[in-house]
Amino acid sequence: MADIIKAKNEPGTVRTDLKGEINLTAETMKKIIDNVYDEVMAIDGNERVIYANEACENHYRGDAPSMVGEYIENLPTWYSWEPRSLPIMKKQKIRVTMDQISPTGEKILTTGTPVLDRNENIEMIVYNVRNMVQLDAVKHDLGIIREMLEAAKANKNLEEKVFEKPQSDLIVHDPKMIELIEFSAQIAVVDSTVLIQGESGTGKGIIAKYIHNKSLRKEAPFLVINCAAIPENLLESELFGYAAGSFTGAAKKGKKGLIELAAGGTLFLDEIGELTPHLQAKFLHVIQDKQYVPVGGRKIKKANVRIIAASNLNLIEMMKQGKFREDLYYRLNVVGINIPPLRERPQDITIMALNFLKKFNAKYNYRHELSEGCLEALQQNHWSGNVRELENLMERLVVTVKAVVIDFIHLPDTFSDPIPNKWHRNIPRNTSFFELRKELERELITRAYQELGSSRKVAKSLKISQSLASKLIRKFC
Repeated sequence: MADIIKAKNEPGTVRTDLKGEINLTAETMKKIIDNVYDEVMAIDGNERVIYANEACENHYRGDAPSMVGEYIENLPTWYSWEPRSLPIMKKQKIRVTMDQISPTGEKILTTGTPVLDRNENIEMIVYNVRNMVQLDAVKHDLGIIREMLEAAKANKNLEEKVFEKPQSDLIVHDPKMIELIEFSAQIAVVDSTVLIQGESGTGKGIIAKYIHNKSLRKEAPFLVINCAAIPENLLESELFGYAAGSFTGAAKKGKKGLIELAAGGTLFLDEIGELTPHLQAKFLHVIQDKQYVPVGGRKIKKANVRIIAASNLNLIEMMKQGKFREDLYYRLNVVGINIPPLRERPQDITIMALNFLKKFNAKYNYRHELSEGCLEALQQNHWSGNVRELENLMERLVVTVKAVVIDFIHLPDTFSDPIPNKWHRNIPRNTSFFELRKELERELITRAYQELGSSRKVAKSLKISQSLASKLIRKFC
């Protein structure tokens, strides 16, 4: 028993005692709370911070650990929250939930919960803060989609205007991607469910649009739902609809779900791995039986939509961990598509970069060009953010670079210099070290100066001081 008690006190572990009960250490609990999306803060009865999770860094200056031990009056932005909830909690000793405006002007929902001791005095107050901007944006977008769907159903003449064909934006040159596109066109004409997997930013949504455009459902809606961005209760009621009187605030006559309104079209479930177990079960029923039951209802409705799902998570590993239903995975993965990351298809990098350059030149009325050195550096980059990262970078370069020609020097410091990678030489035997070094210096400096045109740019490219770069330029150029 002594060994078990000792083990329970070790940091960063989850232990099981002799009865099979799980005991969480303080370190493990801290990890859990630090990974909560909402801000969580606790203050003691003297208004001193006793805990702040990492999300609190969004609205308070400094890192979370530095806040612990500080009195709230010393936190620069504490009294900037409006309206204030602390006086109410201290006076009435009750949980208070209210809309507030953060010091940065964001709309937030704050819940403060007083924890009382045996004498009914406040031992601590635990705050939970949620940013409402993202949730409001999701609700707004879903409302627009619903209005468009209802308008199209009421007047078929509006369908062509309401549901414009989604553009495919497919620009590929790499053989692997050409083969993937041809396969996507082949399976588009059937109604099988499709599971698209790949890293974040590889273009899973674009492939889904392409399949829809090539399918027999192309004249009907293409509905995109981000499963990671919408809370479970909102996602369920919006997709499946609800019966009259299902919950407080529900419409008296109930509400049609987006699945019903998008009948005949395609439902693209992005980030499918983020679905809760409850919604996984409901979607399994939709895919398997083409039927569903609205929230709070009893009447079974038919689901006339094609399902395309996407995920950047390892769903097979999630199945092993019990986080994703095995039966749902195999129902989704009737046709599987795996999109390779951008770094594995270098032939696409140049053509995509030039296309994004053309797109943002037109958008912002510029006439930028890309130098050879810039294109080489782009091809050598790892691109952990894939196509999305490349697109964002090109937009940034177009709007920030003053020169007509965008060069390597304009790229972020994380990019590798393409010039050193050009060296492929056979070194003769008995070559003097000093002669070889001098020749390498001459060629490096000459090429860099010819391409970049200034000592400052040469210094940054070769990672040397500007004074040394100037000295070598005078010596060799």
